[in-house]
Amino acid sequence: MKLSSKTHYGVQVLSLIAANDKSFSAKELEKYTGVSSKYLEKVLKILLGCGALVSQRGASGGYTLAKPAEEIKMGKVVRALEEDNMEIIGCVNKPGCCCPSSALWKKLFDGINAILDDVSLKDIVEGNL
Repeated sequence: MKLSSKTHYGVQVLSLIAANDKSFSAKELEKYTGVSSKYLEKVLKILLGCGALVSQRGASGGYTLAKPAEEIKMGKVVRALEEDNMEIIGCVNKPGCCCPSSALWKKLFDGINAILDDVSLKDIVEGNL
């Protein structure tokens, strides 16, 4: 399983904002990540939609965390950024799957999500993993 670049950049953006405890413009975030404005716009839209960020327009505006870093769980963020909701295999969330290995994939899926749900943005910024 490989996570998308959206997830990589999304966590990078959140970490930057949390570590500096200030607002960042889209231009500043673009410079920091090295990502095109169009692609970064997609990432920021997802982060706004999942409740990790808020934005404010104007001269003193920009993107800030929607809540304290310890309340932002990486499971919610990563699942929002991953278009396939991190399904390892198509049948992992289908009841009654007859695939003999489905229990293995379900256990792996559940384990990954449990770890992500236990880690906060604060843990990442402070290196408490």
